[in-house]
Amino acid sequence: MKKINRWLYPAVCLFAVLTGCTPIARIQVSVPPELNIEEHALTQRPEAEYTQLNFAEGTQESILAKHAEERAQIISFMDRSCNVDNHFGQCATLGTDRLVAWDEYTSGLFHTGSVTLTRNGTRIYKIPVGDSSPISTLRGLWTYDKHWALETAHVSNHAIGNMIDSQATGQISVDGKLLNKRLGYQEAFGFQTMNGKPFYFFKQDGKIGVSYNNVAIPLGYSEIPHYGCCSAATLNPRVSQNMVAFFAHKGNLWYYVEIGVFGQAIP
Repeated sequence: MKKINRWLYPAVCLFAVLTGCTPIARIQVSVPPELNIEEHALTQRPEAEYTQLNFAEGTQESILAKHAEERAQIISFMDRSCNVDNHFGQCATLGTDRLVAWDEYTSGLFHTGSVTLTRNGTRIYKIPVGDSSPISTLRGLWTYDKHWALETAHVSNHAIGNMIDSQATGQISVDGKLLNKRLGYQEAFGFQTMNGKPFYFFKQDGKIGVSYNNVAIPLGYSEIPHYGCCSAATLNPRVSQNMVAFFAHKGNLWYYVEIGVFGQAIP
């Protein structure tokens, strides 16, 4: 097992308080001390619906036992699901306000979709999510401090012979600003809160890192399976209250990784 401590790249919005911009990232000289990043190398690529992981060092039982209690506090899509005015989607509260998000698609031969977000019944945001497919495009609605965050997947369908291949790109919007565009991300996905602070994955220049509490942490991963459906869903990141467990590829190795703020009380 390897614990990671890295020097971080500078980011934007240093003077968020003075300029009034949405807080997204700031300079930090090291990984925030409360955040733990634990990598465990695997001897082979994890398979969908796996029952056994092959660790290079240590046993599956001992590695998974370490944070088993925190990992068991799973957060699922259904935890925030709701049905409002015939729209099935996600609901959250921000202060005394109620936020509701849902996806909808055009009619006709080729269906394209969008996700709408309302605040107390008034639309405040709408984002296109591309083609219809089995992949859910509304991935999550979150609130923290005085902010809201919306994760969506933009889907592009491509015909391959008699098959349709669906490619999904993660998008995260915070307070109406698309982080992909604002920070130059190729993709942003896996938003959640840890100990009440925002966390997500981002891909930039072909490499995947994480952002925690608006601090960018480059990790150098080339692949993290996510948005998989059916049997492939077993390889998606497993989101819990104060941690996330996932598989990542870097160099010639696959890793099982746990990132979290451990030892915190579950709210």
